[in-house]
Amino acid sequence: MGRQLSRTFAALILAAAAVGGAHVARSEVFVLKAGGRIEGEHLNPQRTAAQPYQVRTEDGLVLELAANTVARVVIKSDVQREYEARLPGVPQTVDGHWGMAEWCQEAGLDEQRRRHLVSVIGLDPDHGEARRLLGYTRYGSKWMTQDEFLQSRGYVRTKGVWRLQQEIDLEVQRRDRERAEKELTASTRMWFEQVANGGRNAANAERKLNELRDPNAAPALVDIIGDRRQPRSMRLRCLEILGRLPPGMATATLVRVALEDQDETIRDRCLDELVRGGTHLCVAGFVAELRNKSNARVLRAASCLQRLGDKEAVLPLIDALVTEHTFVEQQSSPPGALGAGFGTGPGTAGAGGMGTFGVGGKPKSVKKNLNNDAVHSALRSLCPAGVDYQFDTAAWKRWYIQTFTTSNVNMRRDE
Repeated sequence: MGRQLSRTFAALILAAAAVGGAHVARSEVFVLKAGGRIEGEHLNPQRTAAQPYQVRTEDGLVLELAANTVARVVIKSDVQREYEARLPGVPQTVDGHWGMAEWCQEAGLDEQRRRHLVSVIGLDPDHGEARRLLGYTRYGSKWMTQDEFLQSRGYVRTKGVWRLQQEIDLEVQRRDRERAEKELTASTRMWFEQVANGGRNAANAERKLNELRDPNAAPALVDIIGDRRQPRSMRLRCLEILGRLPPGMATATLVRVALEDQDETIRDRCLDELVRGGTHLCVAGFVAELRNKSNARVLRAASCLQRLGDKEAVLPLIDALVTEHTFVEQQSSPPGALGAGFGTGPGTAGAGGMGTFGVGGKPKSVKKNLNNDAVHSALRSLCPAGVDYQFDTAAWKRWYIQTFTTSNVNMRRDE
């Protein structure tokens, strides 16, 4: 019955506030700079900044407070005053605090409601409804908020997001590494320029390059190695320095340069570095090129695989012994046509020669199967001595099955 009356009283106060708006009686709390507080009715709310505050206390006493003595003014509504009047009579029991929490909910006093719910679970730790309203969930035998649960699992809240501490540590390490790489990239390029230009800084720059062992220099070295516009001597020097760093730091660039560069020495040095880093890191890149539309690319990839000497390439090389490629041929003019006699046979563009061209014929795409000598050479170097089936792909696959498998398997790699 008492709880119902409390709810009704709270509802009446809230309704009066909604109807009366600014005219609802309110009290203010004047917080003093020197410490302490005075509660009462503010009599001159329209005062200027320099005027003193006029306050009537609950005892009817009228005070004037100098403006420079007041730190702030806290407005207190009638609902808050009703709460403060009720607070001393709240029984220190589960039911007492639970009833007060319900009253606070209806009165819109969220912070006060939370305090009473905390008091409820302080008296009854397993009060499920109070726990739920406070954001707790039971995890096994323990009540925890979501934040507590995540913390128990090693999560940390940072910038409004829960993340594992290991994640945060890795992110910090990544940022530190990127910063160090950026700084060392600028320094490395500067040292190369100083060595190239000579002058008073050249000797010190040369010493810095000779002493360079920091893995953070790898991005700068890789950029120079992969840039054919850079001087040959600089690219070779970068490959030399890269060889002093931990292996496997520039695999993708080294594969590309080994396949594409026009300089044989640079290509070979790239392969040396790939071997140092472990062929398992780069074989797949060269194997993929065995299916390239360009026959020249296929042959170059086979030569690289032969140099690497990794037997994982045996089966892909068998598949690449004979490859199909498309060429464009210029057709000769029919007999008697204008220009007849300028060519006596088809020319193959892209096959390595100019061919002979008639006049007036239309280009035609022609598919051809080519025996790849470089692939054959690589295959022989990776297989036991005496094993050689020339360009007989089927024979090579039968040998592979008998040698490396114990059951009949489908060796068609295009399925």
